[in-house]
Amino acid sequence: MTRLFLIADDLTGALDSGATFAARGAQVRVARTVADFPEALECGADVIAVATGTRDGSREAARECLQEVRALLAGREGLIFKKVDSRLKGHIRDELEVLLDGRTKELIATPAVPALGRYCESGHVTGTGIDTPIPVAERLGRPAVILDARIRAELDAAVPDNPATKDYVGAAGLAAALAHRLWPGTASDPALPPLPAPALLAIGSRDPITLAQVAALSGVPLAAAPNGEVPSILAAPVQVVQMTPGATRVDPARAGEKFAQGIARAVSEIPVATLFACGGESANAILGALGIGQLDLIGEEQPGVPRAQALHSGKVFEIVTKSGGFGPPDTVVKLVKSLAER
Repeated sequence: MTRLFLIADDLTGALDSGATFAARGAQVRVARTVADFPEALECGADVIAVATGTRDGSREAARECLQEVRALLAGREGLIFKKVDSRLKGHIRDELEVLLDGRTKELIATPAVPALGRYCESGHVTGTGIDTPIPVAERLGRPAVILDARIRAELDAAVPDNPATKDYVGAAGLAAALAHRLWPGTASDPALPPLPAPALLAIGSRDPITLAQVAALSGVPLAAAPNGEVPSILAAPVQVVQMTPGATRVDPARAGEKFAQGIARAVSEIPVATLFACGGESANAILGALGIGQLDLIGEEQPGVPRAQALHSGKVFEIVTKSGGFGPPDTVVKLVKSLAER
């Protein structure tokens, strides 16, 4: 069995990239934190992903965390894929230095995600959301074969016939190419079973893209959670709860914590079979409040919208996530419509 270890610096990255492997038929387990990683390593899945939560912290904390990850991987056979932000945010140089210390395999690197209009040209990140090209080698801080790519086929062709001879660092584009090479005989994006109702949509992101997606909804119960204060919620086939600004300004982190706790309380008080969590930090906090540390990815509900399952209160719980700044205007409308039709 081919085994791959995917190390991401946030939960969104672990889920988004992990979903590309699940879409090819691989069994994919995601550990929500490094503390959850030992249990995930023993589960027997093809792909084991971990979210280190180190992108926004200090360099020292990132290095310490990656040292722990490296120690947990010691003696285990498998490919290494270091998932990075496609705009190369975070402590990439430090994390690679720790994670790959002593490894002699050639490193293949590219942050290109052609499907999102983000490319790698002449060793620089370009495209959507990039005003000034970003030099890849400078951010890596170590020798690597940097792949230029504007289309998916260029990434597919660059992955060697024997992927185990290399280490990898990249975003969802390279993850998809690697998944295609490792599971070539499986049809991509197999049909997923319908999402079960009742569904609770927890909108923690304040990104303008998400706000527009929620504003496009109609005919769906929507409860506001000012400064993260989630009100009492009545059971409904589909219910939306959206964090909004309150009458007074509060610390965003505190509001997010309250929102996560309120959503977790709602899940315990009303029937919920599917949870849609929008916003990477919000999703992570909600799952933490629910005590969920292990997620089994089964694919994508929509492109770029991963779907997972987890055990909660002794039952299988469906979890759909979306990063705040991602998706076309009808992303949330499509999700609600699909639930209403089932």
